[in-house]
Parts: sequence; C-alpha cells; structure tokens
Amino acid sequence: MGFNFDLGVDDQESFVEQSQQFNIGDLTRKAARMYADEIVVSEPGREVTYAEFNERVNSLANALLDRGYEKDEATIAVLAENRGEYIEPYFAAAKTGFLVSALNWRLEEDELVHCADLVEPDALIVSEQYQEKGEWIEDGLDDPPEIIHLDGGEGDADYETLIEEASTDEPAPDHTVDPEQGLVVLYTSGTTGLPKGVVISHRAWLARGYTYVIDFEMQEGDGWLPWAPLFHIISADALPAVFTLGGTYYPVDGFDTERIVDILLEDDQGGIGWMFLLPGVLNNFLDYIEDNDIDVEDMREIRCIGALVDLVDPKKVKRVTEKFDMPFKNSYGATEVANVLSAGNDIPVGVLPDDDDLAKAESSFVDLKLIDEDWNEVEGKGELAVRGPTVCSGYINNPEANTEDFRNGWFRTGDIFTYNDDGSYSFINRRKYLVKSGGENIYPAELEKVVLRHEAIEEATVVRVPDEKWGEVPRLVVSTFDQDRVHEDELMGMLRENLANYKLPHYIEIIEPEEFPRSATGKVVREDVEEWDVDDENRVREV
Repeated sequence: MGFNFDLGVDDQESFVEQSQQFNIGDLTRKAARMYADEIVVSEPGREVTYAEFNERVNSLANALLDRGYEKDEATIAVLAENRGEYIEPYFAAAKTGFLVSALNWRLEEDELVHCADLVEPDALIVSEQYQEKGEWIEDGLDDPPEIIHLDGGEGDADYETLIEEASTDEPAPDHTVDPEQGLVVLYTSGTTGLPKGVVISHRAWLARGYTYVIDFEMQEGDGWLPWAPLFHIISADALPAVFTLGGTYYPVDGFDTERIVDILLEDDQGGIGWMFLLPGVLNNFLDYIEDNDIDVEDMREIRCIGALVDLVDPKKVKRVTEKFDMPFKNSYGATEVANVLSAGNDIPVGVLPDDDDLAKAESSFVDLKLIDEDWNEVEGKGELAVRGPTVCSGYINNPEANTEDFRNGWFRTGDIFTYNDDGSYSFINRRKYLVKSGGENIYPAELEKVVLRHEAIEEATVVRVPDEKWGEVPRLVVSTFDQDRVHEDELMGMLRENLANYKLPHYIEIIEPEEFPRSATGKVVREDVEEWDVDDENRVREV
C-alpha cells in the first residue's frame, strides 16, 4: 500500500505491519499474566484459573502440533454441549493459526456433514453426548478427521490424555499469527438452503468483544452466562471481553433456570455482563423467580438484560423491566457482523413498547447505510448494510454467497430498516420473509406487532402461503396458554383497526406455545412453520 508518510526504513510496509500484531493468542497470554489466580471457567465440580487455562491451552496446542498438524493450515472441528473444555480449542488455535469450526449439533445428518465438508477438518473433538452425530461426519466425509473424544471411548485419541501428556510451554513462541487469519467458523441457520460457514478472524473477534465493553458497559471481573449453544455468537463473541476484563465464564447447557439463578445469587462475585433473554425462555425465568420467592435485589449486578426486543411480546418486555428495575436491551445483530445496533435507546422500565420505542442506536466500530437490491444507497427505508472491524471475513468455500452479500467491504444484512431523524434505526422485517401479495409488499412484523398486544398471546409468526389469485398471502400463527381467550374474529378486528385491508391474513391458527419449532436460542423457526400443511378450516377470508 502507499503511505502518506516516510519513515526512512527499508520495506516500510512490513515495518508498519509488525506494530499492528495483536491476536487472540496474545490476549490469552496477557490474561494469564494479569489475572493468573482468578477463575476464568466455573461449572459444577470444576473451576479453572487463568494460569491453569493458559497451560491447558498450551498443552492442547502442543499435542496437536506433535500429531503433525501444521501451523496456519490445520482445521479443528468441535461438536459438544456447552462445557468448559469447549472453548479451549479456540485459544489453542489462536496460538498456532489453526481454524476452529463450531458445529451445530441441532442439524440433521445431511446439513451437519455439509458444514463439516465446508471446512474439511483434520480433527473432530466430540463429546459422548454427540458421538452418534460425530460418526455421521466420520462416515460422510471422503477424508474423515481424526476423532478426539472429550469423554473417553473408542477412537483415535482421548482429549484429557492429550493435555496431560503434552508440554505446557508456549506452543509456537516464534510464530506470529496474523490478526486477519480466520479463527472461528460459525454457521448461519440455513434459512435459504444449506448453512453457510461464517469465517471470523482474530481482528473481528477482538472487536466484537470490545463492543461488549463499550456498548454493554461490562466492567473488570464481570462474568458471562453462555446458556445459548457455543456455536452461537451470543455465547462465543463475549469471550474476548471476558478475557480482557478478567471475568468468569459460566457454561450452562441450555437455559437451566435453576443453575442460572444460582449463579446470579453467588456472593462476592463481579457483575454479569448481559442476561440474554429471548421469548422462549423469558416467562419460565420470571415464573421461577416468583414461584421461589427470590428477591432480585439479592442477585449480582446485571449490566443489561433482554435482547432482540422486536421479537418479544411487549407485555413480557414490561414485565422484565419492572421485575429487575432496569431497561430492556434493544439490540440487533447477525452472525456475520455481531451486534451493530445496541448502544442506548433501550426500553425504559415499565413501558409497554410500541413502534416508536423500538428505534435503535448504532454500536461501536461499525458504519451503516441503507441500500436497495442493487446496492444503491437510499434514504428513508432500505436494507441495512454494515462495514467495520466486527464484520466477518466472508463465507468459507462459497463464492456465490460472497459475491451476492459482500461488496467493497460492505455486508448486506437482508434486514429492512428505516432511518429516523434522530439518527436511530427502526427494524421493519427480514427481506426474505417479505410476503408479496398481488404486487404489494407485506412485512410480517407489521401484523405480528399488532396481535402481540392481546393479553393472552405469547408469540406470533406470519408466513407465506401460495395462492392462485394473489401469488402468496399471509398466514398468521399465534400461541397462547389459554385458547378460550383468543378468537380469530377478535384478532381480525385488531388487525383491521391498524392495517390496510390487503395486509390482513387469509389464514389464522391458534396453537400451544410448545408447538412452535425453535432454534437453539429459543427463537421460533419461521421456515419450519412455513412448511406446515395448510388447513382450509383456518381460512379467515377470501378475496
């Protein structure tokens, strides 16, 4: 590159690049120096200090190097439940230039084998719980990986034995890993076909962690409650922040309410960085607290609570803010870019939020703009595009998606927003969830927000149904614990009062909350609902 200054040295570009070097491996060593005796991983029956963690990471890295894995070339896949050992390969890879693939154990065989095939892993670290799915990968790849068992068993190697027998010295003291090297591969949900592998570099992971410090106001010693699977950004992206601040990571395998509350009630500990709550877990969490007469004043300080408020029933938002006497986090993010709208503009205590309350402020380290389908910048309303250091490097082995979704450093999110006069952004809907009925655009969120005002409705989802006359029409599915209080005519009346006639659903279904298919974080899987059979008994109008 050209410079606007002259240092008077040979090979100025290399000279300058050397001062930029700081990666996740460096962060690991730094944390071990600064917080050696502090607890970094805490789970039932097991606590690990920063110094011990660094030694385990070194041993794992040395064991893999001793087995012939090449620096800057090897790929390690992980298939396991949330547990302390899960994160060790991330940091071992950071010191050696390996790439780590965090496989989604919720996937079925074809999808899971596809995800593994994208990265062609040299080794697969697998727990006993997912041994059968590990065998899918072993049998499904032309070049099967070495199997490393977390819990012992038949296979190529035992994880703990590798660590116990290898050196605790720094694995590659003279090797520099470029911050632009890939570190972690996380996978998108595969909503339009097979999942895509998102490559997150050292640079991007560090920047994502620092946004938690700046925008979420994490403080030194704060802990993190990763109940969402560790193949999800909400559990993975916080790790650099935890290591920067000397905090404690509390792996929880799913939303174990009792375990989570016990952690929140621990004495003489730091705060909790973000109590991440989604619709599928929110009510159970609050019900448990109330049923057991737990005083939230006895809990450790929580820096922020809630998430993705556009997806949450406003009644639940109000209930959370009143119970904890703190605002509800008004966030937005994606695997490819992390949290890009999360600074300020949170929902105040006691407010039943409407559209005016849902505007979001820009996060740190990102630049935003609105675009049309041809990437032209637009004003008012358009698809959100993002650039900045938190953005991923691209999709692994997927040139078509990279060409479509990235341009000149910008990533198109697929989400439609409006830009407000005060500089905030308001979410409209996913572009791919748009219902095009008779040439008119219908955004599902418009209908969902209206019916969620009904006191008995828990969740609402609008999907498309093919229609001979209109091409496709909206289908509304709502869940409730009390079906006697929810009627199609009442819902249609609410919608007619608030929306144009062409936006009204042609089908309405009322179900129990547990009937909704859910993702690993508890969100309703809209694509699965769209595949449900259509019953003419649920038709509420014909036009």
